[in-house]
Amino acid sequence: MRRASPIFALALAAELGCAHAPAVDPALAPLCGTWVHEDGHAVTEHWWPMRGGLQGRSATADPSGKIVELEDMTLTELEGGGTRYHAEPSGQAPTDFTETRDPAVVAAPGERVWIWVNPEHDFPRRLVYRVAGDRLTATISNPDGDPAQQVGKTWEYRRTGTCAP
Repeated sequence: MRRASPIFALALAAELGCAHAPAVDPALAPLCGTWVHEDGHAVTEHWWPMRGGLQGRSATADPSGKIVELEDMTLTELEGGGTRYHAEPSGQAPTDFTETRDPAVVAAPGERVWIWVNPEHDFPRRLVYRVAGDRLTATISNPDGDPAQQVGKTWEYRRTGTCAP
């Protein structure tokens, strides 16, 4: 008798209702899914549910399609409110950023904004994510750095996939 592949077994379990994906926290639900930014390089950011938050991976491909950078991320709920953004960029030390509020950053109607900071990190020290419908704007910066770091870098993403485990 031939044994089923592990992938087939997982698919069958999901089909039969035996596999349960964690529910997405409503506060993080707008981020869940697949997002793509293209500017010669293609950056794909994918977020999926995990217990207590979201797990993510960002992959940057050069124009030929070769992956040149990977970053694993998690967003976890903190006791008492807010979230922690844990980033593990390829070739760099992992870094945690804590959600904060900034009265100068106002969400537009229909927009959700998250701000995470780590004042001890070299660069970036601040991450700002804005989601409005099928658009995600992600900005990294250092408000206390030189003029280029203060402006930082921004990626404009469009949603290409829905939230799925």
